[in-house]
Amino acid sequence: MLKPKVSARQLQAYLNIARKYLPEFKKFTNKKTGGLDGYAKLYECHIPVLQEIRSLAREHTLADIESEFRQHSIKKPKN
Repeated sequence: MLKPKVSARQLQAYLNIARKYLPEFKKFTNKKTGGLDGYAKLYECHIPVLQEIRSLAREHTLADIESEFRQHSIKKPKN
């Protein structure tokens, strides 16, 4: 799926970042707990964003990546 391959724990970390800041990943949030929904289905359309996070993770910490996504989500106008 991702290149290079990642562990399940790494994939969960990437999904956690994406679900907080990208609308197309909102379905990965468990409505009851607010955490990651383990039953949400991952589709091919999700891979490019996760691959981007994976590529960034090779050079930056996950905290830095999350901060960057947070800043981008703040800058986007809400419709």
